Amino acid sequence: MSMAGAAPRQRNWPRFRLLSAVLAGSLVLNVLFVAGGVWSRVEEPAARGPDRRFERIGAQLSLDPAQRAAFDNFISELRGRGDKVQQQVAPLYRSAWDAAGKPAMDTAEVMRAFEAAFDERLRVNREATTRMLDFLTTLLPEQRARFVALARERGKWRK
Repeated sequence: MSMAGAAPRQRNWPRFRLLSAVLAGSLVLNVLFVAGGVWSRVEEPAARGPDRRFERIGAQLSLDPAQRAAFDNFISELRGRGDKVQQQVAPLYRSAWDAAGKPAMDTAEVMRAFEAAFDERLRVNREATTRMLDFLTTLLPEQRARFVALARERGKWRK
């Protein structure tokens, strides 16, 4: 009688193991899903773009009204920077690539075109840097040190 009862159990054993593995996998996936949901609520999302990153930094500086006006000026310059790059620099890059794609490419012309694009991009970056420096001059030394520390931390500057 014990032999008769053992045969059906042995046939069900692989099915039981498979069901256990599927249930364990489902449990792991559910735990990871819930943990991801909790993490997304707890962790602050990364700021996209320099304007959003600097807005978060500015919110931590306790700015007075004059400093706030200078900060708003700086942020509006950063927002406009992206548009300036698209309007002023992108066509220069396109023409440089067009010159590089010609069947009879003139290397000197291609280099001039890329240098013009690089120079324009540098000019736009310098404008944004000037606005940032204008803003930094309105800050107290402690605020400026905090701004720089937060900018380095958030920017993940390399040493």
